[in-house]
Amino acid sequence: MNQSVREQINRMCHPRGIAIFGGMTRVGGFANSILVSHILYGFKGKLYPISRKGDEVGGIKIIRSLGDVDGPVDLAIIAVPAQAVPDVMRECLAHGVAGVTIQTSGFAEIGEEGRAIQNEIEKIAHQGLLTVGPNCFGIHCPRGGITLLPGANYPKEPGNVGLICQSGGMANDFVHEAEATGIRMSKVFSYGNGADLDAIQLMNYLADDEETEAIGAYLEGVKDGRRFMEAVRYAASKKPVVIWKGGLTPLGARMTMSHTASLGGSTDIWKGAMKQAGVIAVKDLDGMMDSLSILTFLNKPGRKIGVMGGGGAIGVYTSDLAYSLGLELPVFSDKTQRKLGSILPVPGSSFKNPIDMAAPTLPLKAVVSLIRETLIREPIDVFMMISLLHPLDVTIRTHTRFNGLKAPSTVEYFEKLLAELLPLKAETGKDIVMVIQNRAHAEECIDTESTYRKIRRQYLKAGIPVFSSEKKALEGISYSLIHTQKQQPQEI
Repeated sequence: MNQSVREQINRMCHPRGIAIFGGMTRVGGFANSILVSHILYGFKGKLYPISRKGDEVGGIKIIRSLGDVDGPVDLAIIAVPAQAVPDVMRECLAHGVAGVTIQTSGFAEIGEEGRAIQNEIEKIAHQGLLTVGPNCFGIHCPRGGITLLPGANYPKEPGNVGLICQSGGMANDFVHEAEATGIRMSKVFSYGNGADLDAIQLMNYLADDEETEAIGAYLEGVKDGRRFMEAVRYAASKKPVVIWKGGLTPLGARMTMSHTASLGGSTDIWKGAMKQAGVIAVKDLDGMMDSLSILTFLNKPGRKIGVMGGGGAIGVYTSDLAYSLGLELPVFSDKTQRKLGSILPVPGSSFKNPIDMAAPTLPLKAVVSLIRETLIREPIDVFMMISLLHPLDVTIRTHTRFNGLKAPSTVEYFEKLLAELLPLKAETGKDIVMVIQNRAHAEECIDTESTYRKIRRQYLKAGIPVFSSEKKALEGISYSLIHTQKQQPQEI
């Protein structure tokens, strides 16, 4: 990427001043909401609401034109009717603004009339005004203190995952999902129709962005296939790239055309191209989150998995799933099996791998001992513990209520387990993944979900990823191997 273009994007992501064009007095309107989002998010620079109507909004004076601002403007956010966008862009170009985001819709996605306006804004953009959009939510950059249209409550803590997203709504969903899974963002670009800055340029930008260590992307269409493949190959050679491509079916392609004026594509061609480029190609938002979670938290994801859970069916299902994904559950040595058996001499248990604890709940001391011996004795890459939260919760509450035992609460149980796992993880250098299933669906069990979220937050903060199912955990590991070991998972 041209260095001057990179510097302009950096200015857009870390602006000294932001001009917001649009109706400011209509509460809930795009321009008003964008301004409010930045005030609440805590943008440290100057905000300049620009509109023909109104005197002030949110305690900030409304300005009539960009020429009336009292400081530098690096980013302009445009939320005026489509027909007025070109004139606003010309004003920004004349005043040295680095770039704009155009939240307004009504361009190529609606037909020829809108396409004509989009062609006009493309010409203006090519004169030196970098443009994200139109028909987008904009840019989110925690370090720069800027956020998307609905992003007032986004995490302020910067992270290492960059996102390129053609859909504004999907960008919003991703950031919220990322917060719940412990992922934090470096930069998010919702680029909509991609009249100027599109997936190709943004991929090139993030590939060399020092704040970004992994790239995620949701795409609906690609304008120049050859240049796009060059960009993703380059990016994937430097850091993990995870792409979810929409519109790969005839029905999906029809929808992408009306959404962002993008052409879909062929599933088989897309899969082949991504495999050659070393890109992690996923099928949905879960795949994006799971693979990026593994890449974020695990030191070096590997194919050899050790599993422990309570119940034979869990072991059978996990084994089938691992096999279908090209993962290995190596049989533990006879010596290891004897040692594990001495720790848990319970009828119905099994120690070959997966370890079947024969019950969904065990005393904490036994659980820690089983994990310790497995990590120390066996040449596995990742240890996955499967906990059934509801049975464990019920058992603890029952013993406490009826037997008078002073058992720790479920949260305390997992806190004590975490305190034991962290030294083991550091000592052995092996990764640990938690699967905590909550199948308590009755209304009276609603507090179990709260328990799950508290536990998940503690483990994520400590650097151990938490998944709600074996499938999500193993798929995340399998996907990540495409980057770490260039292994393509099979269809399941």
